[in-house]
Parts: sequence; structure tokens; C-alpha cells
Amino acid sequence: MIKIPNHIAVVPDGNRRWASTQGLKPWLGHGQGKKNLEEILRAVFELKIPCFSFWASSKDNFKKRSSLEIKFLLSLFKKGFIELIEDKDIHKNKVKINIIGDWRNQFPEDVKKPMEQIIERTKNYNKFQFNFMVAYSGTDEMLEAVKKITEQNSDKKMITSEFIKNHLLTKNLPPVDYLIRTGGEPHMSSGFMMWDIADAQLYFSDKPWPDFTVEDFKEAIKEYSKRGRRFGA
Repeated sequence: MIKIPNHIAVVPDGNRRWASTQGLKPWLGHGQGKKNLEEILRAVFELKIPCFSFWASSKDNFKKRSSLEIKFLLSLFKKGFIELIEDKDIHKNKVKINIIGDWRNQFPEDVKKPMEQIIERTKNYNKFQFNFMVAYSGTDEMLEAVKKITEQNSDKKMITSEFIKNHLLTKNLPPVDYLIRTGGEPHMSSGFMMWDIADAQLYFSDKPWPDFTVEDFKEAIKEYSKRGRRFGA
């Protein structure tokens, strides 16, 4: 029997490099990446993975990319979340959608509207959780948590692991069991979910995200099933 992780997180690197190999404008790789995510999410249902987190964009993506790429990304987010609102599988499978990051401060109202709507529509669902990290920085997440704790002038004895967790953007998410990163660059950018992946198993694929198929995803799960989690023992 295959051992299924309770919480999988994905860093989908390689969209822009994939587009370049296809002779396309770099930002068009994000469109193919979106299509690939839709296929992977169906596999999440099939495998009955309770919690799935996906780094859809970093905070820096909306500071360092060209205006054309930013416009394209925003249109993808708007379209994607409108589709999720209408997706029968989301409601049939009682999927709670969380969108975590600085998107409320960065995005225009027409893009934020469907994002707020899908959060509201699914807030009482409890069978699955899909977490989209949008305009997210793990480094900023930790800094903000420290600021909140400092402002409270808390007794040092109160500062436990649970206390810190409760001040994170991911406070309502379970620890990550398995982290998958595509794109052939085995490193963690911007401290992605750094508190939550402390005990996670890591899996790196050389394939860029648009080429990372459902079969590749299932193979990664099989690999996880073969590993042991010793937690330092």
C-alpha cells in the first residue's frame, strides 16, 4: 500500500525556462503551468491527499518582472479563481481554498474579487485543503510573526513552537510532510514555508513544471512511500 502524505507542498519552478525552449515569450510558460496544475489537482483528489499547498507566485514576482508579464500573471489569477468558483469538483469534494500571501496589498480589485469569493464560498468545507501561496515570501512571513510577538511583549516562557506557529500566515495548516520542487534547481527560495517544512521530506525533479506530469507526481508519491521519517532519531 502506498503511504500518502497528509500535506504536500509544491514549488513549481521552470515555467519561464520551459517557454524559452519552446520559442515562446517567457510569461507564456505560466499559462502552460496553470494547465499542468489543473491536472495535478485532479490527481490530488484521486490519491486523497488531504492538504496541498502550491507556490503560485512570490512577492518579488510582482516587483521584478516586466509589465507585460505582470499583466499576464494577473489575468491568469483572475481567470483561474473564477474557474475554481464554478468548479463542481471543488464543491463536490468539499475543498477549502486558502490564499496566503501579500496579494490583498498588491492586486487590483478585479483580480482580488474572485479570490475573496472562492475563500468565502469554501470556508466551511473540511474534506480537502488547497492552499495557494500568492505574492508570498516566507522570509516576510517570519519577520511579521516576530514583529507581532515582540509587540505583544509576551513572557518569554510563553514563546513555544505552538505560540510561534499561531503567529504565522500558515497557522491553520498542518506541517508539510513532503515538499516537491521542479525545475532542476534543488534549493529553497525566499524561505518557502520555512517553519512548516522543518521535518518535511524533499523531492527535486529536473523537469520544469509544465513538463512535470501526473505520472511524475505519482512517482514522487511512491518515492515518499519508500522513505522513513525519523525526526532526528
